[in-house]
Amino acid sequence: MSSIKKNAVEETVEVSENKVKFDESKDFEFVQLDSSIHDQKFKTKPTTFIKDALKRFVKNKSSVVAASILGALILMAIFVPLIDRNDIDHNNDIAVYLPPKWFNKHNGGFFDGTGKVSNVTIDPDTGLPAADDNGNYTYMPSGVVGGRDGITLSPGYADNPSPVVMTRGEGGCLSISSKEGDEVYDAYLYSAEFKYDTDANYSLSVSLNKEYCEEVGNFPSVSLALFTKPKKQEYYKLTESSNTYGTITVDNVTSIIKALDTSLSGEINAYVGVIVEGNEMGMKTTAYVESIELKKGTEVVATGIDEKNNVVSFTSGVASYESYKIAGQGENGAEKGLYHAIVTTGSFTYDYYAAAYCDDVGSFTKTDMDNFYDYGYLTQPFDWDNKNSFQLTPLGEKMCPARSVIDIDANVWGDTESWSATCVRSRYRFFYYKGYISQCKPMNFFFGTDSQGHDFFKVVFAGLLTSLELGFLASIINITIGVVWGAISGYFGGWVDMLMERLTEILGGMPWIVLMTLIVLMFGESNFWIFLLALCLTGWIGTSVTTRSQFYRYKGREYVLASRTLGASDWRLIFQHILPNGIGTIVTGAVLMIPGVIFSEASISYLLPGALSFQGATSFGLTLSTAQGYIQQYPYMIISASIVMSLIMICFNLFGNGLRDAFNPTTKGASI
Repeated sequence: MSSIKKNAVEETVEVSENKVKFDESKDFEFVQLDSSIHDQKFKTKPTTFIKDALKRFVKNKSSVVAASILGALILMAIFVPLIDRNDIDHNNDIAVYLPPKWFNKHNGGFFDGTGKVSNVTIDPDTGLPAADDNGNYTYMPSGVVGGRDGITLSPGYADNPSPVVMTRGEGGCLSISSKEGDEVYDAYLYSAEFKYDTDANYSLSVSLNKEYCEEVGNFPSVSLALFTKPKKQEYYKLTESSNTYGTITVDNVTSIIKALDTSLSGEINAYVGVIVEGNEMGMKTTAYVESIELKKGTEVVATGIDEKNNVVSFTSGVASYESYKIAGQGENGAEKGLYHAIVTTGSFTYDYYAAAYCDDVGSFTKTDMDNFYDYGYLTQPFDWDNKNSFQLTPLGEKMCPARSVIDIDANVWGDTESWSATCVRSRYRFFYYKGYISQCKPMNFFFGTDSQGHDFFKVVFAGLLTSLELGFLASIINITIGVVWGAISGYFGGWVDMLMERLTEILGGMPWIVLMTLIVLMFGESNFWIFLLALCLTGWIGTSVTTRSQFYRYKGREYVLASRTLGASDWRLIFQHILPNGIGTIVTGAVLMIPGVIFSEASISYLLPGALSFQGATSFGLTLSTAQGYIQQYPYMIISASIVMSLIMICFNLFGNGLRDAFNPTTKGASI
């Protein structure tokens, strides 16, 4: 029967909103009735296990992205230390703790090398950040964006005796405090030295702040004195000790001291001051002095506390400004400070790079000057008798660290002469001249700099390279040992497996940190190879356990039994039939072993700082350990290093998962 015919009526069937009509009055017919049916040629090409695994891996987008990022980081770890010419072996003092800078213009603090600073003491004379007593700046005036106009001033009162308040405070009271202790100690406040004429009449007036002395100073007992040797407590007491405050005046100073010492005559070296007696209970007492004035007749000889709390004294007819000093009994027997003084602080945007690369003052030797001429920086040899002979060539304008000569110093000792020139110095040119930096120009640092002025971008990737070398070597060794050990144990089983497993359990039961410590103590040092040995002693155990379980899973399968029946050797069965089927799980563990080694090294660096040494190099763990010490003051270091560490860990994880799925033989030919 070649066809089937049916008589039927038309039937309409609704599909969604459309009406489809089937006409069953037509015949159904068989197809290929007269054709021969046979196997057809495959349209696809044959493939290998590796090619198929690669195709499946490529379809896993997250693994591909992770592999790309991971490859980029590895390439950067290899080439950044080679391409980046910044020196990380020598200190660069001008580039200490510079923040990351990616852009040259100010972008509101966004990777432009600037930052907001506040509560910076401002010098009232210049309106810019103040220097300390030694002339050193915490914030260079040249780094203030906008100069004086860029500073928001905040005047306020300060009640502490810090050096900044003493130097920059205005107004308030000069405080003098006795020592606190088990015994009674006195404190002495004295002026600068001046010539006291014992044949003239003097008057002394001291004003004490009553409110502060009573409420804050614990009712100090105060007396006035004329000192001859204040540090040795040699003085003439002009008044009795008193708890009465306000203005204390002594009109007949000369009469009082001559009554105390009849041998006085002519001029003597003297100091006028105040004595604060210690409390009988050993408590700290403080007197608050508003003004001191000593007159010789109607002439003011030594006046005290001006708006900057200095004393003006006249010695040999020359006015000199010196701060009031203190002395006291016992170690650290007295303390001087300012109370309720006005100290102006400011907030501003600070350009750390402009401050680092600004000019300063430096000294250059005769050899330096000769070098500058030999290098073509000077138009003529420098004439040490004429500082104006210092003239720069166009090349010198770009390269010479000395910009102009301020002064010339000559020292002669017999036949030996020493010449030096004090110059305006370009700091980055000077460090290039000394070989501490590789470029004669201001540099930008992507990750900022550390405490030694090293380019932290190069430090991070140089450390990452060391850690990757350690991770790859440890992984290769551990995987090789673990696969061979686990394959033999899992394939043969029986007493071989039992013996090998007991040995594995003994090694695995020893804490790794203890084992590493014993290795270090045995060799007496810790370097790259010793740490690698410690990692490999027990690091292969995890791989061997995974491999053993895979062999127990696959060695009883039919294809293995068939191969054994056909005469396949044990090694052929292990490495060609069983191991490839369990390679996915093994590969994942192997890939994750590399970041595990990096984290292990970082943990040791954190727990035992200084315990690891890598023969003059650094590692990623040591870099992280160092950066975390500055997490509050300079967080950019730990943030940048942690981002790289996070990328390494995440990418290795995703990459390992992709390899596991790709090498899984049960998914061969399937799409992921």
